[in-house]
Amino acid sequence: MPRVGQVKVLNGERLTDRIAIGVLTSMFPPALIDEVIQRAGRVEQRHRLLPAR
Repeated sequence: MPRVGQVKVLNGERLTDRIAIGVLTSMFPPALIDEVIQRAGRVEQRHRLLPAR
């Protein structure tokens, strides 16, 4: 059941099924993502080879 304000897709297709990660990374640079994560207070506790962002 969708939450208030959400629309349930009829055919089961999700937005993430249609957008590639390359499109997202070209629109949102890593520095911007890091800034938003830091402002939200959700920084990583450990640094790994593949960051959580």
